[in-house]
Amino acid sequence: MPALVPLQLFSNFVPKTHPLCRIPFCRKDICSTARTFFSSEFCLTKVIKSSLSTVAPLEAILFDIDGTLCDSDPIHYNAFREMLQGIGFNGGEPISEEFFIKNTSGKHNEELCRVLFPEWNLKKARKFMDDKEEFF
Repeated sequence: MPALVPLQLFSNFVPKTHPLCRIPFCRKDICSTARTFFSSEFCLTKVIKSSLSTVAPLEAILFDIDGTLCDSDPIHYNAFREMLQGIGFNGGEPISEEFFIKNTSGKHNEELCRVLFPEWNLKKARKFMDDKEEFF
């Protein structure tokens, strides 16, 4: 389900000179939780360069949880199939959609490391998953 996040969580990333900072909540301290999710390189002003931002200031930001607005499973399947075949998984044969659904769909990368590569050390398995995310 998409998540609506109050803009006040991002107020630390908006320069004090930005028009949004005229809104009272922008002067409050940012929630420390937001700092754990976003690096200092994140800049909301890049997102809101629009004439609408001065007419109707942002009140929330919509985040798409993977698979909610777009069915991304076919894209994940293709990425896994290609990468697993490339390392000789399944004897070098492409994985089937059934294998993908049963063994990978809906699982987090940590769990996938254990399911797909039980004989690999965690560092090597995580590297594969990071490469897969980059490829995806």
